[in-house]
Amino acid sequence: MKLFSNIYILFLFLSATSIYLSGCASTGAPTGGPKDSKPPVMDSLLSTQNKQRNFRPKVLTFHFDEFVEVKDPIKQVLISPPLTYIPAVKHKGKKVTFAFDEKEILRDNATYTINFGESIVDFHEGNKLNNFSFVFATGNELDSLNLKGKIINAQTGEPETEMVVFLYDNTQDSTVRKEKPFYFAKPDKTGLYEFRNIKSDTFRLFAIKDENLNYLYDLETEKIAYSDTLIILNDSFNSEIVLYASLPVPAIKILNFNTKTYGKINILCNTTPPDDITYNVSNSDISIFKEVVNDSINLYYQTEVDSFFVYLLNDTIKVKPKGREDLIKKSKFRRLSANNSPQMLPKDSLVIGFNMPIGSLDIDKILLYDTIGQLENISYTYSKDLKKVVVKYPWVAGEKYTMEIDSGLIKSIYGQAHDSIGLVFSILTQEKTSAMKTIINDLDSMYTYVINILREKTQVYQQIISGTSKSELLFKGLVPDRYNIEIIRDENKNLTWDAGNYWEKKQPEQYKLIKGDKLRENRETELIISWKTGTISGNEPIQGQPGLQNNKIQQPNRQ
Repeated sequence: MKLFSNIYILFLFLSATSIYLSGCASTGAPTGGPKDSKPPVMDSLLSTQNKQRNFRPKVLTFHFDEFVEVKDPIKQVLISPPLTYIPAVKHKGKKVTFAFDEKEILRDNATYTINFGESIVDFHEGNKLNNFSFVFATGNELDSLNLKGKIINAQTGEPETEMVVFLYDNTQDSTVRKEKPFYFAKPDKTGLYEFRNIKSDTFRLFAIKDENLNYLYDLETEKIAYSDTLIILNDSFNSEIVLYASLPVPAIKILNFNTKTYGKINILCNTTPPDDITYNVSNSDISIFKEVVNDSINLYYQTEVDSFFVYLLNDTIKVKPKGREDLIKKSKFRRLSANNSPQMLPKDSLVIGFNMPIGSLDIDKILLYDTIGQLENISYTYSKDLKKVVVKYPWVAGEKYTMEIDSGLIKSIYGQAHDSIGLVFSILTQEKTSAMKTIINDLDSMYTYVINILREKTQVYQQIISGTSKSELLFKGLVPDRYNIEIIRDENKNLTWDAGNYWEKKQPEQYKLIKGDKLRENRETELIISWKTGTISGNEPIQGQPGLQNNKIQQPNRQ
């Protein structure tokens, strides 16, 4: 009986242990499940009360329903009117604190708005609490007026999301360079901005991409947008103001230059220099060939002198030519390109490019054949920088051509001989080309418009339009490829797009870039474009006779 009793007690113990362990396992945290996608929620009972009057706080506290952190507060947190000293924004657990500097003196009878932007996120998933703001007044009244609008990139039409919008109660033009604004706003992902709790007053509206985070327009590299007129804000104001942003073109300056490589002076500028920028050389016997590439100027030279000077803009560049032998040994004179494809149009020129200026070319020994035999009376010219050979000939549609250039017939200005070159290309027939009809609606007949047809980034045709609200253009004889349409409202009639300039009170010129589909061979594609909206529609390409001539087209020099 005693043995049986002990066994029974052991059985009860093991059963109880099993039930206990099973219960413990069942209360553990479940795995998997939906991911938390909700932003933190503020507990208004535990947090500093919002929208208080006659309030001069030293520290603000905000409690949330989950663990949070504050990211990039210097960039994200905006305070209007601006503070003199940088506040301390910290997080701990489920709490965020905003502490004014002990030396900060708040303005009398002012409504302060603290916008935390996207700085407050939950700790685990990083869900953002968007545009959380806190408002209080140091006087008896809370300002209650609002102002909203949108910022759009003037060239791309896309929303600007990284700019800061300013309102100044000091409306002088120079204020944007000297003073911090009275109110701040940050656009959202769609470019929409909104000022809340603003006083009734007259304001200047301005926006910048604040590169140095000082809330002043003091850098040439800062993108800008602004309103042409002052904003008179009162109870009846209900307009939404669209701002068009652009990067102003600064006065050209030389940032750096390199003369270490023999035969080449590389000059880095702060912006893309114009093709017609001029220079002088201290030694008139030295020939220099200029090339503009993006924001750089390359000056190529060949000389035996010990030193010389180049005068460009307001700078003097001293050059001590060294290393000619090393240049010839280590670098190679090579071909870069020959047009864009082995297919050409009858009026095209064959363009052969090189990495160095051409010093000599034995034209008489270059051979050009069609399917019948060798050709004569060929025109050879050079580009201004001497880096391209332009070959012109009355090409015949449907014909195939072969060019042969033996080794040594082309030499660089440094005497390097090029290897042999063999090119084969054909001329498209009418049936192998494409046509594109463009109908542009909603133009303003008071303005002049420039329409550029771009193949990749190369302009192939240009048309000037004025005095009409609608334009129909037919572009024939195009190489089957993808073409984009660039439309510029050319207010100063210089045939190019111009950025805005706040100091000259010039808004950026209105611009649209319409991206087209690839054209089909022996088909005419119709595109219907609205200038106001930038939208595009069209019909299915129809089979036809594209032809090789263009209707109402101004054809640029293809060199």
